[in-house]
Amino acid sequence: MAKSNLVIVTTVPTTLASILAQQPKFLSEHFDVAIISSPAAELKEVENSENVLACAVPMQRGISPFKDLVSLFKMVKQLRALKPTMVHSYTPKAGLITMLAGFICRVPVRVHTFTGLIFPTSTGIKQKILIWMDRLICACATTIVPEGNGVKKDLIDYGITRKPLKVIGSGNIAGVDTSFFDKQRVTDEKLHLSLLEQLNLPKNAFVFCFVGRFTQDKGFSELLSAFNELPENAHLLLVGEMDERLPLPTEVAQNLSNHPRIHNIGWQNDIRPALAISSVLVLPSYREGFPNTPLQAGAMALPSIVTDINGSNEIIEPGLNGWVVPVKSSNALADAMLKSMQAENLTQLGLQARSNIMEKFERQAHWQNMLNFYNEQLLSLTKC
Repeated sequence: MAKSNLVIVTTVPTTLASILAQQPKFLSEHFDVAIISSPAAELKEVENSENVLACAVPMQRGISPFKDLVSLFKMVKQLRALKPTMVHSYTPKAGLITMLAGFICRVPVRVHTFTGLIFPTSTGIKQKILIWMDRLICACATTIVPEGNGVKKDLIDYGITRKPLKVIGSGNIAGVDTSFFDKQRVTDEKLHLSLLEQLNLPKNAFVFCFVGRFTQDKGFSELLSAFNELPENAHLLLVGEMDERLPLPTEVAQNLSNHPRIHNIGWQNDIRPALAISSVLVLPSYREGFPNTPLQAGAMALPSIVTDINGSNEIIEPGLNGWVVPVKSSNALADAMLKSMQAENLTQLGLQARSNIMEKFERQAHWQNMLNFYNEQLLSLTKC
């Protein structure tokens, strides 16, 4: 039996190189897989590492009608050349361009996965445009996958679509390689020692870790305010880089840079050393789809403090593997951070966090869920 063509599309190749890494390679054992993303040197690297065909179609992240039309034309041309049975898009702009092109080309199975939704926290005309775009994506798709139950609820509550919605597995789009994100492995291989030497932390330091884009929507104002309420042995380790599209306010950025107990180590290809020397992950975001950092931190036996938003509140259960606080509440965040510093069962919370990830979000299990999902899509074609 011939393998069925599957095309996976993301707006930028970074998503394929990091979050979805090795998934196309696994799926290529069962399908004839190609990937499409915006042109960049990284796309060629992904093609080589995944051992699948990679095609470049430029896609602009922001709203840009003329460039989007150019992208649509090029996507249609590419899909007509590939003639896939299934096309699966991730991220908003890839979804809009791919689902429209897939509909025009009459690709039999057109799947879009909704990750972090922007419209619930938007207002005015911007919100109306975003809702219209997501409704258009759904109208052109044959199958819609919400990344988590929170995303599913928002799609229903805002009337984005009446089509069936089903979360794959326990949520998330990639799962976690728990053999890679393993604190014991990191310490055995001494991968964290150079970072410890670089930071020169005091022996009694209690380290909170933030991993992600440096932007206001990640709750930096609340994080800074809460951190300033903590005892002198509290330290904050920042891993990531400034989001130039939505940079932090100048005052917040300066305060972060000037604080003697806040350590910004920038973007890291491997975040495990940072997690290995930390005690708690903190992610006070205003919105997420299904964040990867609490999954990765949990696999490294770290409890997390997160806000009560989509995805985050599906990973963290208070009393089991961390704390959940209201959005934009610096007082509640400070209280949870202080409680974590005083928690006698912190190690136990960390062990339970890793157990939870291994049970619900193991990467190999997610890949199998994806394989089953695609086979179900193909089976539905034979019944039509």
